[in-house]
Amino acid sequence: MTNNTAKTGAAYIRVSTDKQEELSPDAQKRLILQYAKTHNILISPENIYFEKGISGRSVSKRPAFQTMIAKAKSKEHPFDVILVWKFSRFARNQEESIVYKSMLQRDHVEVVSISEPVIEGPFGSLIERIIEWMDEYYSIRLSGEVLRGMTEKALRGGYQAVPPYGYTYTGKFPPEVNPSQAAVVQHIYGDFLSGKTYTAIARELNTLGICTAKGNPFEPRTIKYILENPFYCGKIRWNYTKHGGERKSPENWIITEGSHEALVSESEWLSAQARIEKGSFPGRPRDVKSCRHWLSGILKCSSCGASLGFNSRGGYFQCWKYCKGKCSISHSVSVKIIESNVIAGLKASVLSHDMKYNLPQKQNQNDFKDELHLLNKQYKKLLEKEQRIQDAYENGIDTLEEYSVKKTRIHGEKKSLEEKIHSLPSPPVSPGSYMETKKTYDSLYAAEILARPDIDYEKKGTALRSVVQKIVYDKEKEQLDFFFFLE
Repeated sequence: MTNNTAKTGAAYIRVSTDKQEELSPDAQKRLILQYAKTHNILISPENIYFEKGISGRSVSKRPAFQTMIAKAKSKEHPFDVILVWKFSRFARNQEESIVYKSMLQRDHVEVVSISEPVIEGPFGSLIERIIEWMDEYYSIRLSGEVLRGMTEKALRGGYQAVPPYGYTYTGKFPPEVNPSQAAVVQHIYGDFLSGKTYTAIARELNTLGICTAKGNPFEPRTIKYILENPFYCGKIRWNYTKHGGERKSPENWIITEGSHEALVSESEWLSAQARIEKGSFPGRPRDVKSCRHWLSGILKCSSCGASLGFNSRGGYFQCWKYCKGKCSISHSVSVKIIESNVIAGLKASVLSHDMKYNLPQKQNQNDFKDELHLLNKQYKKLLEKEQRIQDAYENGIDTLEEYSVKKTRIHGEKKSLEEKIHSLPSPPVSPGSYMETKKTYDSLYAAEILARPDIDYEKKGTALRSVVQKIVYDKEKEQLDFFFFLE
């Protein structure tokens, strides 16, 4: 390049993510400006582009590069030449390098490496292609070496990422347990294994003011990630996802034993995976906290059996499969009409003398008493533990946050035991007395709760779910069929 005619130029400065020997951004800038001055090229400050800690393998992931290219191709034609310390700073992918250089040449913009001068003409272009090919080869080889090194480290149980919620990195591995966060993780597993949904767990934590490690509210996907991560049962998982978060095929995963302290047992983690794989517990409607209406998850389509989704804007229910074109019969019904009919139908059903039901399997009376005694004993211990943490808070031993976390965990354990107690098969009783209890108390009480406008939808949904498994709506027959729990 001759230095007789002044040209306008731009400087592109990039430092890679890999740990290679290269000039610092300041050194690259200094050498480029020095070269520009020597070769009569004027570079204004706004035409100096920095890219720090970004790989050169793909230009699509370099915002400063894209801004520079767009400006170079603009009608204003702000510069005639782009100066780089080495061609590898411009691009390490030879195909992309050729494409962008050709694109720039059409707009009369040249790319010059200040440390790799090439002669003009065909021979010079050949040398430039050879340099670019060597840069790309080095990048691919370096990437392969890094990947092999990380794989070996993972197979040896090495830590290669920031520890998840529940742990604290203190500058060395293994990470230490964060007591308050660890209690939350254990509470999440307890609630999930007792039947709660991702959404219900997230809502409960957010209500208590508990945040993620970054200070954000919990989301259902956050809960699911915690439940799926084997780190919590003492293992290390690597090569699990691609760049962008897409999950890789399981045969590519590397799972090894870690040296950190586990927060849950391996059996608890495996039980959580089994429930995640299963999707949900059959026969039980969704937790009302994850629903938008107290009938959501309970009201079913008579044609395909799918749930009727609640449209809050339109004020109606409709089969979600019908909306997706998977069900041929519409079951659209006004929310006001279905609410009043459900309340009336619930009362009529429980007072009907011809209602059909199935009694649970009976078991030996002594076995029933022994199991109930054991569960009640465990429940009593939880009550004592609950009193101790309350005393610790009132005496200033625990902070409010510590008290909230412990209370939440114990509440989850209590609820789990309560569900086990209530799910025990009933001791031998006559069908008449068992049925009479369900008719005259639980169901009528639920109907009374549903009819009261001063009670919120969560309490209504909880009351309905305590007695009703599902309600099938047949629009053509204008009929509601109630399916009750008798356990």
